[in-house]
Amino acid sequence: MHRPSLLLLAVSTATLAAARWGTGVYHSPLLTAAADSGKPAPELLNDSWLNADHPLRLAELRGRVVLLNFWVFTCGNCTRSLPSLIDFDARYRDRGLTIIGIHSPEFPPYSGEHDRENVRRAMRAEGINYPVAQDNDHRTWEAYGIRYWPSFVLIDRRGRVRYEGYGEFHEQDATYQNWRRRIDALLAEPNPALHVEAEPGRDGIRLTLVPEPGVQINARVKPALELADGTVLRFGSPRLTPDSAYFADSPTTYVPAGAHLKGATLRASVCLPSEKICRTLAVAVDR
Repeated sequence: MHRPSLLLLAVSTATLAAARWGTGVYHSPLLTAAADSGKPAPELLNDSWLNADHPLRLAELRGRVVLLNFWVFTCGNCTRSLPSLIDFDARYRDRGLTIIGIHSPEFPPYSGEHDRENVRRAMRAEGINYPVAQDNDHRTWEAYGIRYWPSFVLIDRRGRVRYEGYGEFHEQDATYQNWRRRIDALLAEPNPALHVEAEPGRDGIRLTLVPEPGVQINARVKPALELADGTVLRFGSPRLTPDSAYFADSPTTYVPAGAHLKGATLRASVCLPSEKICRTLAVAVDR
C-alpha cells in the first residue's frame, strides 16, 4: 500500500563524509532527488554462479558500483583483458566496486564452453576471485544487447547503466585509464544510505527510518530526532538481527501533533555495505 509521505530526507555518503563523528551537523535540503543519469540496468537472472554462495541480483548490490564483464574463456581478447579487471577488483572492492563476470559461450554446447568445470578451471588459471555467472542461454547477454566479446557495462550505485563499451584493453593503457576514471567518478558520487518516511495521523506523525539496500542501522546506538525545543524522540523496533547489533525492521518514532520539525536534527549510526565500521551521522532538517 502506498504510504503518503510528508517528509523524505535522503542521507548520503556525502553527508557521512561531511559529518563529524557523533557531533557534526551537515545541513541538507529536506528533499534530495537523484539525477536520472542513465537507464535502469536489467536484473541478472542467471542461476549458476561461481565464486558466489548464491545467485547474485543487482537489487542486493544497490549502493555499490557494479562492473559487468561479458566474456568467454576461449576468447583471446577476453583473457588478455582479465588482468585489468583483476587489478580493478583488488583496487576497488573495499571501496564499493563489485565486478561480475558474465560468461556467455560463443560456440554450441559440444565445444565445452557451457561446462561448469571448464569455466571453473579457466577462472583458477586466470586468478579470477570475483563472482562469475554462467550465461549459457544468453539471457543476460540479450537483456543488455551485447554483441561482442569482451563487453563491459558499468552500473552506478542506484542501479543505472552509466557506461558501456567493448574490446580488449590492458593494464595502464589508455582504455584502462578511461575505465578507471569512470569507476573513480561513480564511486565518488553520493551513495543513498537512508531516508525518513512520514505517515500523518490524527494525533501526530509516525516517522520510519528506512535504510537503502545493504545499509544497516545500528541498534546499539539508537537513532534519535532532536527537536528544536530540546525534545528527543528515539527510533526503535522490537525486531533485531540475531546478534542484536542492527534493526531487522525499519525503526520508527512518533512526533506529537503541534511539534515542529524545522530545526530538528536527525542522528543515527549506520553501517554501509562497502565499509566494516558504522558511521555516526547528524543531519539538520532545514524546513
